[in-house]
Amino acid sequence: MMTETIVHTRRPAPLRRLIVIMGLVVVMLVLAGCASQGIEQSRYRLPSEVNDIEIAGHFEGSVWLAPPRLAGYLKDGGIVMQFGDIRIHQARHHLWAEPLAHQLQERMRQHLAKALPDAEVLRRGQPATAPSPALHVQLDIDQFQGRNDGMAVVSGEWRIRDAQDRTLSHEPFKVVRPLQNDGYPALVRTLGTAWDILGDRLADTLAETAVMAKAD
Repeated sequence: MMTETIVHTRRPAPLRRLIVIMGLVVVMLVLAGCASQGIEQSRYRLPSEVNDIEIAGHFEGSVWLAPPRLAGYLKDGGIVMQFGDIRIHQARHHLWAEPLAHQLQERMRQHLAKALPDAEVLRRGQPATAPSPALHVQLDIDQFQGRNDGMAVVSGEWRIRDAQDRTLSHEPFKVVRPLQNDGYPALVRTLGTAWDILGDRLADTLAETAVMAKAD
């Protein structure tokens, strides 16, 4: 009488653990892909219209506007929110559509051109045809963000120099404005308004500085 011997083979324990781990990794990757597909990115530009600008004064010279220098945390593309006095959050799904420094430079250039209609307002490096005085403007931006108390804040400093590189004006600035509604669209619009207020202040200072530059 023949007897049948059945031999049961078992996978080594390390191999079973490896298969389980690989399966979990695949599941996690699938879930992460589904989650990322479910969240759309929104991109924003500052409002392009610059309206209701008062003429700051009579200034027939040239103004060269350098690209604003941004604090490091403002350079990465996400719109920034500040919580309390020390915590900064940069949005991953609410982003600037163009580099922020470029948007700020162009909007300020448009603003100054309307506030100083007799001046030639140029980006740094462009050739000028207007007579002197020639003034150079550098803006350093420390804050351009929303706060969890419902305010938008723009702060930093400006420096105005003449053609001989002498500093004619060096002043800090800070503009704080309340948001009219919740959400990122309202924040972007309010930041645009705050930037325009800064433009009014800068235009007034440029008109005053031009008078001093001519006197020299």
